[in-house]
Amino acid sequence: MLPYVAFLHSGDRSIVDENWSAMTAYLNGIMAQNPDGLWSKGRGADLGDWLALDAKVPGDETTPKALIGTAVLARSIDQVKRMAEWTGRTADASKWRARHAIVAHAFVRAFIKSDGYVGNGSHCSYILALGLDLVPQSLRKQAATLLAADIRRRGTLLSTGFLGTPMALDALAEVGEHKLVWDLLLRTAYSSWGYMVRHGATTIWERWNGDTGDVAMNSFNHYALGAVCGFLHRRVGAIEPTQPGFARFRIAPVLDKRNTSFAATLDSVRGRIQVAMNLDRGSPSIRLVVPANSVADVHLVDEVREVGPGAHTIPMPSHLFV
Repeated sequence: MLPYVAFLHSGDRSIVDENWSAMTAYLNGIMAQNPDGLWSKGRGADLGDWLALDAKVPGDETTPKALIGTAVLARSIDQVKRMAEWTGRTADASKWRARHAIVAHAFVRAFIKSDGYVGNGSHCSYILALGLDLVPQSLRKQAATLLAADIRRRGTLLSTGFLGTPMALDALAEVGEHKLVWDLLLRTAYSSWGYMVRHGATTIWERWNGDTGDVAMNSFNHYALGAVCGFLHRRVGAIEPTQPGFARFRIAPVLDKRNTSFAATLDSVRGRIQVAMNLDRGSPSIRLVVPANSVADVHLVDEVREVGPGAHTIPMPSHLFV
């Protein structure tokens, strides 16, 4: 993951070249033990969806560990496949594309039912499957509906821990659950990020209940639940690289009338990117500055508009904010 993210943001392929043999050896080792693509053997110190809300003790198997392992194996293979494509390793890209298909098919066979039910029905089960594009297209709507309904049933809260939470809001946004995303972002009752803020947090806790949890294992500044900040950059600030070094990036804000405006600036390796949105009902628009040698794909609900270098003002459909 680290070489992938570093290359995506920097455009410097040396981190891929330096780590290629280690990354591929790691994945070859997993596939050698699990040739059918289902990661059931050799998972090592497998903590699962650590500190999930339903766990009585931190490592309880609230989501099947083989499901989590197989899903993140698919992610790792997909990232290696993309790095191969981006660095001109054509034969390697073909090899890892084929292996990804093996793992994805194994995941579907083992964990997705014909009605879209995933795993044991945990939020993490659905989020990994949807967020990593492992649900067949014909079942995505059903799976998304089941996930959203259970989040609502539980009082509009997530039951996820360390592995489900970082992908939760992205997965919901990708299936069109924008209102639910903002309901979760703005929630202040337990358990939520807003609960932490209301109870004096200035950084994100390791535990959803960091104010009352076991002080022997209770960081008050932790990545896992704090990965929500990445979502704010990608889908609220709305700057997300899709090709190395921001050669191409996506502007796809998750829109809601409770967020009446935003502005974000990022100094990329190609120059400064600026995005700002104003939800004035008379003329809602996105203002965008694209640096030289870069292209932005601006998502406007029913269309994607390709925007080249320069300053632009792009009208937004006014009915979105009624």
